[in-house]
Amino acid sequence: MKYTSFLCFLSILFISCNDPSLDQQNNEADGIVEPMPNLTRLSSIQIAQDVMTNMTENVSIVYNEEELIGQVSFTGATNVVYDFEYTANNRLVTATKAAGSTIIYNFTYTDDSVFLDYTDSNGEQVEKQLYTDIQNRIARVVTRITNGAGIVSQTEDLRYQYTANFNVDRINRVDTNGFTIIGYTEFTYEFNNNPFKDMNDVLRLIIFPKFVPYTRYLPNSRIDYTAVSGSFVPDRSFSYSYTLQEDQFPSSREITKTESGTSTTIFEFFNYL
Repeated sequence: MKYTSFLCFLSILFISCNDPSLDQQNNEADGIVEPMPNLTRLSSIQIAQDVMTNMTENVSIVYNEEELIGQVSFTGATNVVYDFEYTANNRLVTATKAAGSTIIYNFTYTDDSVFLDYTDSNGEQVEKQLYTDIQNRIARVVTRITNGAGIVSQTEDLRYQYTANFNVDRINRVDTNGFTIIGYTEFTYEFNNNPFKDMNDVLRLIIFPKFVPYTRYLPNSRIDYTAVSGSFVPDRSFSYSYTLQEDQFPSSREITKTESGTSTTIFEFFNYL
């Protein structure tokens, strides 16, 4: 699984928040909701392929003096280092990716969007526009590329649908016409706590786009569909099994991916400060 490519979520200045009134499972009966810790910080993640002892990658997370993420490094299957810079009000403005060559991501902000611009390894200019909804959650991500001839083309349009408790239950992939759904991803959930929930959501989009959706909980299952001849066909599915700590944050999880009739397994181990 790759993590080096390029969702209360986007809060003021895009620092994730924690509203315990939303901390309920979809089918859970109404009752007293226990508040969650204000901040849970990951320190590292180890990844193993096929068997738990076959470690293939380590993700290390370092925080700066303001307790914001200053650096994320990947070693093993990939060797990449990301460094982050913030304004005085803790808004993420620059990310630098070092992996042989260097890529610099620049961020600008408007009332309802975040723009991410960078030049990729092919020399093409990439712009991602992150639209936010009235609850400051990422609702849509549009990617545009400008080639060497100055021609702009849209390459991706993702639309996020949330449940009442801030879980992403579906991500639609929309055609360039802005209307036709060409594929989608569906998620189901069980109660657990998401170790990424206190992480800056813009940063999460860059570093962990396939690792976790923008949710309060981690998913129980995921299925990706693509439109084929007027119907939607499943491309791949993921099932997740968790080992939880007393605070319901995962100490590890097992992921089984099934695609084209073949299943593979990945293990992830979470460490906290």
